[in-house]
Amino acid sequence: KLYIGAYDPLTYNDDMFSKEFGEGVIAYLAGGAYSSSTVFEVEDSFGRVRLMKNSIETVRVKNSEYSFRNAPSFMSLLNEESAERDALNEVNALVDHLLYHQNTAPFIASRLIQRFATSNPDPIYVSSVAKSFRTGKYGSLGSGKYGDLAATVSAILLDPGSQSAVLDADPYHGSIREPLTKALHVLRSMEIKLENGKKVLENHFPFTERIFQMAHSFPSVFSFFLPENIPSGRPGEAELTSPEAMLTDMPKIINMLNGLFSAIKYGVSRCNNGFGRGDNESNCQEGNFTDAVARLSFDSQFSDANDVVTELSTLLTGGRLGVQNKQIVIEAYISKLPDKEAGMRIAQQLIISSPEFQSSNTVVKNGQPRLPLPDPQPKGVPYKAVVYIMLTGGADSFNMLVPMRCSTYYDYIRIRRGVEQRTNSLLKLDATDSNQTCSFYGLHSKLKTAEQLYNSRDLLFFANAGVLTKPTDKHSYAKDTLSRLFAHNHMQREIQHLDPHLVDARTGVLGRMSDALTREGLKVHRFNIHDRAEGLEGNYRPDPFIVDASGIPLFNENPST
Repeated sequence: KLYIGAYDPLTYNDDMFSKEFGEGVIAYLAGGAYSSSTVFEVEDSFGRVRLMKNSIETVRVKNSEYSFRNAPSFMSLLNEESAERDALNEVNALVDHLLYHQNTAPFIASRLIQRFATSNPDPIYVSSVAKSFRTGKYGSLGSGKYGDLAATVSAILLDPGSQSAVLDADPYHGSIREPLTKALHVLRSMEIKLENGKKVLENHFPFTERIFQMAHSFPSVFSFFLPENIPSGRPGEAELTSPEAMLTDMPKIINMLNGLFSAIKYGVSRCNNGFGRGDNESNCQEGNFTDAVARLSFDSQFSDANDVVTELSTLLTGGRLGVQNKQIVIEAYISKLPDKEAGMRIAQQLIISSPEFQSSNTVVKNGQPRLPLPDPQPKGVPYKAVVYIMLTGGADSFNMLVPMRCSTYYDYIRIRRGVEQRTNSLLKLDATDSNQTCSFYGLHSKLKTAEQLYNSRDLLFFANAGVLTKPTDKHSYAKDTLSRLFAHNHMQREIQHLDPHLVDARTGVLGRMSDALTREGLKVHRFNIHDRAEGLEGNYRPDPFIVDASGIPLFNENPST
């Protein structure tokens, strides 16, 4: 294989090269014979015309068995114009390499399918969409150019993997709807209307604080959820992914329903944990929109209860409201008559509480009642707790804890040259009563609380610890360890699971501790603050209980009667 590009032979004198034509290849021969100066013109599988030089360059490392192809490009430190040109060329080459990589099309296809259609697309569906990305065509749609998103999205929306009616009844098809999508769906379909000339933008919805999602407000570089997220419960047992499930724990679901219920009953305001801002809750009476920024103004033109609920089902669930649930809504609507506005409000609340509104596939009930779990009774005896603080994202641990007063410090300075922490800026930790390599360690100057905890013997550091199947090095880790390294999201999962040998792959380190204590006959409960943590997943019930940072939110404090 040839990897070195060549200048276009047509830029030289006419008599410099002669042509020879082969099957899909044009050879430009310098001096009429094949040599290292020969240039081959080919069209690759992406339709790009490539000019390749007939030579291979290999760089061999002196006194070593290592070698690599093509000498690296060294930027000039003197000629700024040429250095800028070379840097731009290398960046363009890297972008081309990533864009035309063989994994790019299926990767983009699977991610876009998750956003537009289903969380668990089958391989045929992904292959069809990836083909449209590569060819730039889906049927007659698209420009025929590589990476055409019009063709890609057309394939996502029109392919049988999305359109087939039988998929609606497939429990593996579909997805949970994002909180922001649901909130905006209700506000738009129920015709939100500004009140008294007020501007919504000046009194914007605190979606980020309430449902933990807002446009252009990602909490991290990983967006709102991970595409490979496997939720707990029956979907997790079936190894199904559900990215949106990361935003559908108990506090977030209650905050979402409280906000929508409040918008229906009082307009967009603070009443009963509504989506509005401000402190005025003096007029929190159902049907009173005096202090609301906006209200839902939808009014059905039908008079028959069945027609009204059918229209609401079409607007809020795409007509997927099941027969049994529809009848419940109809009866509730009729019970409010002749007050049609009150009937509309109760019908809207019931429909947005239905599973048909919360997900995108057909709901099938098993007919079995869901029995309420008994409240746990306090035992009146002391308990012990293990607190696990997960700081998601990347942490430069060598910027936090630094060796001091030992030879290791000089290794640290040599390796971290330019970004090292100097001893005069560090908090000193005494390790003389331990068997550590160094008698003192330095802590980052901003970690004063950690210093106090360490000095009071309430804190330990586990340094240089990772999740590897066995000791390895950078040359052979791929075959030595099952752990997926070099990606924040994967390493966050690994540190919560701590199961490099995949003994019990679906459990986390705290979940297995809980399981072991449960087997010993002890009562164990698992709690997580803010969102689901894989480290708490275990094999015994009850499942981890998720609470908000401010406590347990109350649901629908003043229900419609």
